[in-house]
Amino acid sequence: MKGLLLTLVIIGGLCFLWSVFYWGDNIMPIVPGIFKEAISVPIKLSSLGGELFAVDMDNFLVFQQFESLSPSRFPLVGKVYGAIAWLIFVIGLSLISTLKRNYFIAAAGATMLLFAFSGVNGLNIGAISSNYALIGLLAGTLLPTVALAFYAVQWGIWSRFGLLLVTTAITLFTLISLSPISDPVLWLAENASFIAAISGGLFLLHIGYVFVAGTSVFLIRLNKGTGIKISWHILLVAFLYFLWVLFTLLSQMGSINLPFPTVMPGLLMLFCGVIGHWVIKLKIEQSPQAYGHPAIGEAFYWTGFAMVLWTWAYAQFNGNQPLYEFLTHIFLYSQIVLSVLFSLYLFANFSDVLNSGKDVDKVLFKPKFFAYFHMRIGAIMGLVVMVIFAEAVIGVQLSAANTNIAADYYYQVEKPLEAAILYENSWELYRKNDKAKNAAAHLRFGLNQSSLGMENLTQSFDFVPNVPNILFLASKLFQQEKLPAAMFYLQEGLKFFPNNPYLINNLALLQSRAGKADDAISLLENMESRNVTAEANLLALRAKHGKLDQIIERPSKDLVTQVNYLATQNLQGNLSETNLNTESLPDNQILKNSLLRNQWSNHASRALEPDLALMDSLIAQPQMSFEELEYRETRVIRSLADNHINESLKYLNGISQQFPQSAGYYHGIAGNVLISQLDFEKAAVDLEIAFQKGYQTFQPQHLAVMYFAGKAPLALAIKEKLGIPFPEWMQWNESGQLLANDKVRYFEILSMLHRQMPEDFLVGFDLIENPTLKAEFAYLILLHKMHWLSEADFGKVKNFIMTAPNSTWTESDLDAWYAFVKDENAESPGEKIAKLFRPDLGLERNAYWTPLVMKKISQEPDELRKYEILQDAIQFNKDPKLWIMFVKQSRKIGMDNYGSSVLVEMQGWLTISQIERLQMENL
Repeated sequence: MKGLLLTLVIIGGLCFLWSVFYWGDNIMPIVPGIFKEAISVPIKLSSLGGELFAVDMDNFLVFQQFESLSPSRFPLVGKVYGAIAWLIFVIGLSLISTLKRNYFIAAAGATMLLFAFSGVNGLNIGAISSNYALIGLLAGTLLPTVALAFYAVQWGIWSRFGLLLVTTAITLFTLISLSPISDPVLWLAENASFIAAISGGLFLLHIGYVFVAGTSVFLIRLNKGTGIKISWHILLVAFLYFLWVLFTLLSQMGSINLPFPTVMPGLLMLFCGVIGHWVIKLKIEQSPQAYGHPAIGEAFYWTGFAMVLWTWAYAQFNGNQPLYEFLTHIFLYSQIVLSVLFSLYLFANFSDVLNSGKDVDKVLFKPKFFAYFHMRIGAIMGLVVMVIFAEAVIGVQLSAANTNIAADYYYQVEKPLEAAILYENSWELYRKNDKAKNAAAHLRFGLNQSSLGMENLTQSFDFVPNVPNILFLASKLFQQEKLPAAMFYLQEGLKFFPNNPYLINNLALLQSRAGKADDAISLLENMESRNVTAEANLLALRAKHGKLDQIIERPSKDLVTQVNYLATQNLQGNLSETNLNTESLPDNQILKNSLLRNQWSNHASRALEPDLALMDSLIAQPQMSFEELEYRETRVIRSLADNHINESLKYLNGISQQFPQSAGYYHGIAGNVLISQLDFEKAAVDLEIAFQKGYQTFQPQHLAVMYFAGKAPLALAIKEKLGIPFPEWMQWNESGQLLANDKVRYFEILSMLHRQMPEDFLVGFDLIENPTLKAEFAYLILLHKMHWLSEADFGKVKNFIMTAPNSTWTESDLDAWYAFVKDENAESPGEKIAKLFRPDLGLERNAYWTPLVMKKISQEPDELRKYEILQDAIQFNKDPKLWIMFVKQSRKIGMDNYGSSVLVEMQGWLTISQIERLQMENL
């Protein structure tokens, strides 16, 4: 039996330490809720004639705002505690059955009284709160105990324990089976903590003097044979301990806050419980007891200790603060009173022999006068004084704890109205009861009783503020669009809980929303110790408010921080080494999309096909329309990451048709993509539709593109309506004629590059005088028109690029590029070109990279596939050679009518003679 009890004590002690030091107030969980804010970042940048064109799309900054969730439910833990409490009760009954006659009768009476408060009548057997359950419980527990006490005197403790274990198990099983309430096992388990607390309180009173007694015994034994005046040492230790415990009690009551050291009562209880065993063992050896064998006394001690440990641990774990405070107060009262009384007892009886060095410890509990029971009478009187001093708070605590137990039961069986009422009543009884008010508020909001929910939260703040309720109150006020009020409560909360990371974090986010960027950033920067959530939020706030110069740290391993860091790098146009896993994605929708979007806005790490398949699966899942739209945007970003221009433009057109309310935005993106590919004509069409659909994010350079694309009236209309000027280099004379200059001439030539034959774009090349513009145009010729160039023309363009100011191109780079385009057997365009354009990702992915498309045609063995590639390319690019190759391929596969219609369409930008020459050279 001793082994079983020691096991229960050790495990209970470990659970107690875990609940105090690790679990804390986690029954009221505070978790970081995720929300995002969009920032526009350049997905693609292109510079044309000194004008910067950006394809801007949103990245997401992920913020984490701490939220107070409703208290956690752990019905299984409650049932396990109930089972352990029942096991300890059975052990206790087994020990009671061994007591001497009069002591047994007193103990049995106390047990009956205890069961009367057990809440067993709440099983409602026969009728609501009928006594049948109590009668059954008494019959199944006390009758076997009485039988053992009077008729089985010779039985051993294990036999007694085994019989009572069976009879009580049968009794409980019968009561549970007959009960009509929801989850009667949980009801009994929860109520077990109440009677466990009462019986545990008796144990705490029993060990009230063990610290002073244990210290005295230790000093007496050290002094054996030496004769040192240890009475002064004992007196000093007793006095300091008295002050220590007294100030701890005053601190617990909140009535004093002096710079005197205090101790966590639970830890002191654990220490006193351990040393108390040796004191009690000494007392058993020296004075008459109510049982026949000393081992029974030790077993009683370990039983009480185990009960206290498990109940104290469960009260902390389950957030039953009144129960926790009841045990705390009872323990501190007993330590104060019994320590003083034992000191008086010690000096009244042994002051003349304490310093003698004799074996006083062997007669410590055998006084000649001022008998030991007189100390008990004095202790009872002292405890009454302490209770009066504390305004009988233990009675209120016990009542509130019992109400909390009933509320916890209804909360766990999902009867919210009953639970809310009981929690509110419990808080009214005893206001140091954080979980009750938090649960009541959550339940009221869940019942759509918002006014009562807000009343609970404001009452909590006014009387006993706590962090979960302050967070909950601020969150609800923010949802009601009362931003100043939400900020006020968080600021006031920091006066009660300085440097609390939850309050600081949420206040900073609200200050950011209120436009107080510097205050928000300063709050997070000045935190005593920033956690990963604060670091991620600080990074996001700096990016949101343009404090990019302050972003110097490398991203941590925290996923949210890395996602935000990528957004800052994309905002600055930097290529980041951060490479997030886009295959094993988080479950959270916001974090998942933010990760994909921010990563792909920077760079992609795997092939397009699996990434698009992933996006298509995410798009197809059931979700809100705005979530689907965000995923579709992310799909476009992924396509643009590898310059899959054909795919991107088609998909943008599809999005604009499927979501017409946002069509202007997507046509605006398509227009910027087309400008980056020098297709001013199609770009102007998309920009016109965007303008008609309400898109307003135009820049002066957009007006220039529309003007040179032949849509001057559209450019003027946008200028007048939105107040956007033309670029400074576009000036008109009094007659309305555009004044010529290098940049005007350059844009005129550039606007027609794709549709021109060599005699046209090479003449344009000669006409450009500005060396910077000419070098840029030469580069664009090699990118888009290399397939037209003869060796002599290539040499002319190549020499100019190599001799241009700040040129980084070498002759070998350009020669490799020319050979790759012209020679169908050439496998590599050179290291620099390969790194720049990644031909390994698909030669046909960008219809405007005509030399690469032509290379693909020369390599493709399948005639039908050639036709499909060309058909896709001519939907975008008006390069004459591309179109005439389509005519040729359509005739090859017997689709002459398509080729003929294309020849007719080519007359829109080529002369008849040019078309005839193309046919003679290529058909």
